[in-house]
Amino acid sequence: MHKYEFFDKTADAKFKAFGYTLEESFSNALEAMNSIVFKISEIEDYEFDKEMRELVVEGTNLESLLYNFLEESIFLLSAESFVGLVENIKIKELEGGYKLKAVLKGSLSINFESSGEVKAVTYNEMHVKQNDEGLWECQVVVDL
Repeated sequence: MHKYEFFDKTADAKFKAFGYTLEESFSNALEAMNSIVFKISEIEDYEFDKEMRELVVEGTNLESLLYNFLEESIFLLSAESFVGLVENIKIKELEGGYKLKAVLKGSLSINFESSGEVKAVTYNEMHVKQNDEGLWECQVVVDL
């Protein structure tokens, strides 16, 4: 299984992230989104000034949960210059929706070479589902 794959999309980026679990697919979706702007190996290998951030988001369905998770990550980057990868993630089904708690491990974005900016996540073509192979699949389009 590969973690994610990209598709051609004008002025946007479109990708599918995969996982054996729902949580793994969300984790890989964040990694895919971050890889648009940063070299993931730099974030994974960075040893100095590691920081943690906790995210808690809710959604009425899995798509809105994924949207809110990725948007909150974009907010951390724009407001605090923090870029991170998932260290720990839990998704719970609630009455009327879902709740996600994640711990991100990373550092300030100035420590990494950047190649642009992800402006926003869109609902355009978004889906979260189990595919025919039993893998969880998150499809996302982001504005660049």
